[in-house]
Amino acid sequence: MTNFIRKRIDVATCWATNRISVMDTLEKYEDSYAIAEEFREWILHIGEENENLKSSVLNFPNELKELLNQKINENLIE
Repeated sequence: MTNFIRKRIDVATCWATNRISVMDTLEKYEDSYAIAEEFREWILHIGEENENLKSSVLNFPNELKELLNQKINENLIE
């Protein structure tokens, strides 16, 4: 396994575990499960498309910051 693929796996693992943790914190368990399944599929097939890794890049969702800020504000008000 090349260093590039290893680094992609490390980054993706951190991304997925952090996103799953956030979804669990927000009590969005179905989303959390979906992310885990997406990641499982991605990790199983990463070696099949070594030349086209751009298609497997996991993007951090823009709306996540808004959801986190809303949850934090709700907790501060209570």
